[in-house]
Amino acid sequence: MSDKLVSVGFTKKTHGAQGELKITLKDEYFNDFVNSDVVFMNVQGKPLPFFIENLRDAGDILLKIEDVDSSTKAKDLTSKELFLREQDIKLFKEETGVVTFERLVGFDLLDEQLGFIGKIAEVEVLPQQYLAIVTYKESEIFVPLHANLLVALDEKKQTIMLRLPDGLLDL
Repeated sequence: MSDKLVSVGFTKKTHGAQGELKITLKDEYFNDFVNSDVVFMNVQGKPLPFFIENLRDAGDILLKIEDVDSSTKAKDLTSKELFLREQDIKLFKEETGVVTFERLVGFDLLDEQLGFIGKIAEVEVLPQQYLAIVTYKESEIFVPLHANLLVALDEKKQTIMLRLPDGLLDL
């Protein structure tokens, strides 16, 4: 399979006799999951697609998969990691205008004035702030990630251009 998969949550236990599964989703992927038709789970060491028949909230999020119509069939899918294809995950949330910065690892970080700064090695999530960790001029630097600094984002080219504050790279 050539599609890159992203872990978005996991299955817990079965619910009822119709083959529903209780699931837990990472908050940042909730909308992507709800808008998806297919979810992947590793079965015998291989990622297999499962088509989503229904999702509902009953205190827990309940997932119904096509052709899984009994608790016995659903039991085989308990305690499994859930994956979505990377292409099914939106980095920029149009409806909220929020960028999910955690997904920028591996992107090239560009400054509007200076151009290429470096590749984002990691995104540190702090209360109220995200920091990109980048190697710049042979030193590890922390660059604040904030929507107000965002100039352009190109998911296909995996680049993010920021308007960095003067002197930030000299620290």
